[in-house]
Amino acid sequence: MSLARREAFMLAAAALLVLILMLPNAPLRRVPSEDAGVFVYVAELLPGGAPYRDVWDHKPPGIYLVDAVGLAVGGLWGIWLLEVAALLAAVAISYRALVSGGLGSPAGLFGTLAWLVAAPRLYLEDGFETSYPELFALPLQFGALLLFILDDSRAAPTWRTAAIGALAALAVLLKPTVVGIWIAIVLVLVVTRAREGRWSDLARRLALLAAPAVAIAAVVVLWLGAAGALADAVDEVIRYNASYSAFASPADRLAAIAGGLRLTLPSGLALLAVAGALLAVRGPRTRLVTVALVALPVELLLASAGRGYHYYFLAWLPAMGVLAGYVAARVHVRVGNARAKRVLLLPAVLMAVLPAILVARLTLTPDDGSSREAAAYVREHTGTSDRVLLWGSRTEVLVLADRRSPTRYVYQYAALATRGYASGARVDELVTELEHERPLLIVDASKDSFVTPPLDRAGFAAWTSPEPQYAWLPETLRIVDLVESNYEKVTTLPQSGWPVWRLRSP
Repeated sequence: MSLARREAFMLAAAALLVLILMLPNAPLRRVPSEDAGVFVYVAELLPGGAPYRDVWDHKPPGIYLVDAVGLAVGGLWGIWLLEVAALLAAVAISYRALVSGGLGSPAGLFGTLAWLVAAPRLYLEDGFETSYPELFALPLQFGALLLFILDDSRAAPTWRTAAIGALAALAVLLKPTVVGIWIAIVLVLVVTRAREGRWSDLARRLALLAAPAVAIAAVVVLWLGAAGALADAVDEVIRYNASYSAFASPADRLAAIAGGLRLTLPSGLALLAVAGALLAVRGPRTRLVTVALVALPVELLLASAGRGYHYYFLAWLPAMGVLAGYVAARVHVRVGNARAKRVLLLPAVLMAVLPAILVARLTLTPDDGSSREAAAYVREHTGTSDRVLLWGSRTEVLVLADRRSPTRYVYQYAALATRGYASGARVDELVTELEHERPLLIVDASKDSFVTPPLDRAGFAAWTSPEPQYAWLPETLRIVDLVESNYEKVTTLPQSGWPVWRLRSP
C-alpha cells in the first residue's frame, strides 16, 4: 500500500473514531450545559446584538462567533458538527506535525491517538451537550506546531510565521489560557536565535508573529467599539477574569494541576507525557519536542489560574500528545522498524479501554429532563415576545424555549456574587431592568444552579455559599422584594422542583 493510500485510510479511520467519541456530545436527548447555554444564547443575538452589552459573560468573543456559525449551519446540530470538524482537523494536523517534526509515522499515529482518547474525559459531561472554547482551539494549537516546524529550519521566515501569529490571535479570542504553545514557540525562537547570534532573523520572525495578531485584535476592538460594547467587554473579560483568577491560592493552583493530571491518567496520557518529558530533558530531541517540553509547564500554570474545571485541561493535549509520541519514537529506535508497530499496538489498545467505557456509558445517558420540562412550561404559558427571567445558571432553558431574558444578567452568580467584582450597582442595574421590563414568568432554578440562593425570603436567609469565592450582597434582597410585591407563585415543576412565579395582573 502506498504512503498516500495508507494515510488516506488512517484519516478515514480517524474520522470514524472522532464521530464515535463525539456521540455523547450530540444534542440527541441532551440539552446544552450551563456554559454552552450561555454561548448559544449570545450567539442567537448576533449579528444584530452584541456580547457584553446585551448579555453579561466573561468569555472572549470567539466562542460566540463559532456558535453563531454553527447555528446558521444547523442549529445545535450545526454546533456539534463544527466540534466534530474541529476535532478531526486537530487529529489530522497532529499526525502531520508529529511526522514532520521528526518522530516518524508510527510515533505520530501513537501520539495522536494518545491525546485523542484522553480528550473525552475532558470535554464530556453527564447528560449535557458541551461546546467549550478549548476544544475549538485544538486545531489552532496543532496548526501552530506544524507551521513552526515547517518554517523554523528555513534560512528566512515565510508566510507560515505570520500564520502562526494569526492563529495565536484566534486562540486568544477563544480562551487566553490556551496560548502555552505560542509562548513556548517564542521562547524557543529567542533562545535558539540568541545562541546562534541570529538577531536579525529573530527580529523578522517576531515582527511577523506580532503583525497579524495585532491586526486581528484591532478588528475585534473596532467591532466591539462600533457596537458600543467595548467598555463592557473590558470590564467583563479583563476585569472580571482578573478578580476571578486572583482568588486562587498557590494551594488551589497546585490542586488544579493535580486534578488535571488525574483526569488525564485513565488513558495513560499523563504517564506518557511525564515519561516523554524526562526523556526529552536528557535528549536527544527534535525542535518539536523542545517546544512541547517548554509548553507543558506553561500550560500547567495557565490551566490552574481558575477553579480547575475539567475542560481547562484540553489545552494540555497538544504538548502531552507530542511527548507521548516522543516516547513511541524512542521505543521505535530501540526495537527497530520491523517490530515498532507490534510493540506499540498493545499500549495503544490499553490506552483506549477506559475512555471507551466512558464514551459508551455517556452515549446512553440522557439529560435529567429538568431543563426540557421548564422550557416546555415556558413555551406553553408565554408568547414569543414575553420576557422570562431564569434565576440561576440554567440559561439553556431560555435557549430551548426560544425566549429572551429581561436583563443582560441571564445567569447571575458570576456578576453579582464574585468577591472583588460584585457590587451593589450591578444589583441595582438588575432590579432596574426587571422593573422596566417586567418578565411574565420567573423560573427559580437555583436548586440545581451553581452557588445561587433561592428567591424566597426564608430560603435566602438560610442559604450559605458552598464556595468561599462567592458571597451574595445584602442588596440582593431587593430582587426578593420585587418578586414578593409583583409576582405570585403559580406552580412547582414536578420533575425538577423548580418554583415558577407569574406576574400579577394589574
